[in-house]
Amino acid sequence: MDEDMLRCVTEQGFAARTLPLPLYVRAHAEVLVPAADAGERLDLRAADIPLLDVAVAADRRGALRQLVERAAVSRILRSGRDSLYDPRDSGADAHDGSPPAVGAGDSHDEAVARAIYQELARRRAESGIEKGTLITGRDQAGGPSGVALRGVDGRIDCYLLGETAGVPAVGAVLRLDRLERPLCAVVCDLWERRGVERAVQAVLREFVVTTLPRLEDTDRAPFPYGDFHDVVAVGETDFETLAPRPPRDETAELRDRLRLHGHRASVRVLGPADRTALVACRLEPTATSEPSADSESEPVRRPTTDTQDDWRPRDVAALGLRAPRQLSLTYERDDVRIGRVYHENSKMRTAYGTLPVVDIAEMSPPARRLLGQAYRDFGHARRQYPMRPSGQPRLLTLDQVVRRRRSWAAMGDGELTRAELAHLLTLSYGTTGAAVAGQDLRLPLRATPSAGGLYSSDLFVLVDRVSGVEPGLYYFHPGKRLLQLVDDERTLAEVAEYTGYRERAGEAAAMVVYVGAFRRNQWKYRERGYRTVLLDCGHLAQSVVTTATSLGLVAHPMIAFVDDYFNAYVGVDGVEDAVLYLTLLGPRRTGDEAA
Repeated sequence: MDEDMLRCVTEQGFAARTLPLPLYVRAHAEVLVPAADAGERLDLRAADIPLLDVAVAADRRGALRQLVERAAVSRILRSGRDSLYDPRDSGADAHDGSPPAVGAGDSHDEAVARAIYQELARRRAESGIEKGTLITGRDQAGGPSGVALRGVDGRIDCYLLGETAGVPAVGAVLRLDRLERPLCAVVCDLWERRGVERAVQAVLREFVVTTLPRLEDTDRAPFPYGDFHDVVAVGETDFETLAPRPPRDETAELRDRLRLHGHRASVRVLGPADRTALVACRLEPTATSEPSADSESEPVRRPTTDTQDDWRPRDVAALGLRAPRQLSLTYERDDVRIGRVYHENSKMRTAYGTLPVVDIAEMSPPARRLLGQAYRDFGHARRQYPMRPSGQPRLLTLDQVVRRRRSWAAMGDGELTRAELAHLLTLSYGTTGAAVAGQDLRLPLRATPSAGGLYSSDLFVLVDRVSGVEPGLYYFHPGKRLLQLVDDERTLAEVAEYTGYRERAGEAAAMVVYVGAFRRNQWKYRERGYRTVLLDCGHLAQSVVTTATSLGLVAHPMIAFVDDYFNAYVGVDGVEDAVLYLTLLGPRRTGDEAA
């Protein structure tokens, strides 16, 4: 489980954060950060978050696995204690002072294999690489399981680079036109197809590192994979000719090959066996006749409280990098969990039956007529005002509207005219034509688009200062083009108290209230219908804003309001129908021509 990997990172005194990647990089990235930067909290200072290491893999679990390994190496380096290397040991000459390779896996054998592969890859990179066999027959921009980079000027080439201790080495070279130099990575793996994928991910990791912002006064971190971008292709081999599956007993095969080449693996357990297995490994020379069994020691104990400081990172800028600023503008996962669950369940699938098949021609005549009656009707209201504009209003050009629109433009204290309100409502949500559906149905079309032509939004207008219209809350009937009174017991000033911008709302001459009618839509679109209701509301609000600006008015959209209060005020239950949005309307202050 991902949580096991994540726990293994935190137990070592570090934290992991997901790193957003450019959309043209098809991979998942996690970064190792100090424990103090573990929380996904909102930080309005956009403070620097130093990155200790970066991991790139096909998915989150693969990236977290790499971070577990990097955290263990960092812990060994920063503690100054390497339990597998003591200069007083007789075998010290076999070590070059580098930290041991670390492997993490779901099992002990998997962790040992990963550690051995990493140590072999380090040796192969350090030995110098001049030639290799080009791997063809696959997407040269990526790996065997998909494209790693899309829509970029460049390519990733993979090579077979011979063997190290009998284990195949695979190299990847990323060449992009706008990079100063190609980027390289080498891995070792008994299964060459998997080696290709790992090499591509490793070179993507180097590419991601080059895109990250740097802390001040730091040099570029050394490239861990060597530099072999000038490798000469001495032949070609098709990807399909590589072994289709790994050895049946991978760890036993590794031990045998190491033994035949005069090596043995010295392994120490670093992590608990009941969760993620974590081991450190060194390769030591031995006679080929010696047994190949691993030499295992007691698990390394976690430090006590007295020595805990020795295990904490001392140099937090290990790579000299800092996280993108957006990591500071974040949130706890539980704050958005329900929204993400909804989004997942509202996706359309290619599988049969995700949405009901609707054939209007097979609907009964009364049901078809309902589709053309996407409105409410307060026909018995004691006050109604026709909203049929007379004459042609003087409108700004589209260029002027786009340049002049500002939500916070200053409002004057004058009135809107009834003609202005009539033009605004009819041009934004009035009927503009009809479509024929079946033999007996003409569906009205409006100025604003709507999913399926179902028009799931209703417009209410709270009038305060509109000449020729008494104050109150009105419903705009788009078919009859009427304002129908709903409530006149509350003033706009009273209602403004339940918005997030009381003073701003109090400046308005009128307020548009958008109500989503979910039943009108979700019979057809089911869970996805909620999305379309919100989209319909957004389309309508933009039409209101654009039309108001063209009339020389100020329109200020607002989402800051108390839902339950506004639902009760309009008279909807907040479940089948709900208030979704507000727009303040007012005359533009005289002399204010701000663009």
